[in-house]
Amino acid sequence: MTATATFPGVIITQPGPQYSVAYRQWQGCPSICRSPKGRFFGAWYSGGSREPSYWNYNILARSDDGGINWQDPVLVIATVPATRKQLLDIQLWLDPLQRLWCFWTQRDYGSGSIKDAAHVSTWAMHCDDPDAGDLRWSPACQAFPGFLRCQPTVLSDGRWLACAYDWTCDYYCYSESSDQGRTWQRRQGGKKLDAYFDETQVLERRDGSLLMFARTCKTGCIAQSVSNDGGATWTDGAPTDIPNPSTRFFLKRLQSGRVLLVNNLDAKQRVAMTAMLSEDDGHSWPYQLCLENSTSSSYPDAIQAPDGGIHIIYDRGGRTARKEIVTCRICEDDIIAGKITALDSYIGNIASKAPQATLADPATRERIRDFDDRWLKNQFGDIAGAEAIAELQF
Repeated sequence: MTATATFPGVIITQPGPQYSVAYRQWQGCPSICRSPKGRFFGAWYSGGSREPSYWNYNILARSDDGGINWQDPVLVIATVPATRKQLLDIQLWLDPLQRLWCFWTQRDYGSGSIKDAAHVSTWAMHCDDPDAGDLRWSPACQAFPGFLRCQPTVLSDGRWLACAYDWTCDYYCYSESSDQGRTWQRRQGGKKLDAYFDETQVLERRDGSLLMFARTCKTGCIAQSVSNDGGATWTDGAPTDIPNPSTRFFLKRLQSGRVLLVNNLDAKQRVAMTAMLSEDDGHSWPYQLCLENSTSSSYPDAIQAPDGGIHIIYDRGGRTARKEIVTCRICEDDIIAGKITALDSYIGNIASKAPQATLADPATRERIRDFDDRWLKNQFGDIAGAEAIAELQF
């Protein structure tokens, strides 16, 4: 990782009350991870009046009872507004060496237009012993360009692929490491299909080919691209028959060999959060379990525990409305049956819920909200047009 770049934010290992859930005006975009001995970590971001904001910060929460109750927060990675560098989109991952990685995105609003390649980069630090009482982290370092919104994929030849997307490029981009994350090389895939935020994820199929799924903007489905030569070349993005309303999904192979997809199974709205199983490497998805259909839900992330339990996290009810972070524990039999069958399975557990009336000082809150409103129009007008800002979904 790049050690020469200076980290512009602040890492708080003992967060004060101002970072507690009681002060949050919104929260969302979660991630989940499990340590080797069974400690669960959840992560999401908040701060300011919305996303994006110069007052955004990333939260790391912890659960020592299997993901039911959460200590929130145990770590904060916070933006320093004066730097004009926003920190957001935290992503957790347990690597093959059993290290807990914490990735996040940095957006540099002092670099020029938000269309400039230098505007976005992914930073990272890792903890060698995530089961320790006192978590010790490596220095924060700039890892690679782009937004990382998913867990890296480990290929059978040992390479790590991190699908940090680049909205300034017409092609799907990702970063690759052959030395367990010490260095990363930028790679380019196929031509994008209709996307602001492509948020790609990669699956290595049994035949050795690589399947890349991507978010689209107006197509109403997930797109796919395929490489049959280990990533040297890729097909251009093409629509699948999997509905998606332009939002993040989750894709991963399970211990059984089946493939898990967690996705909003609707072409227009962020509803129908569904866990899906494929037995043919993503060609078809015959087994489905709806986790949430009554309200807006988005940005799932998941892990599978050694006992086979599938732990899923997502935000629910709108990030500024109900402000809920939700966890589920299901198993493959539940998805195959299309309903909860296992005694230890559950859905809809509220890991964190911000209040409708926060403890934040009202005058300060309104001042930040007014600044965020004006700043959002100034920054994003050249992409969406000022009239479309309110409808731009991150």
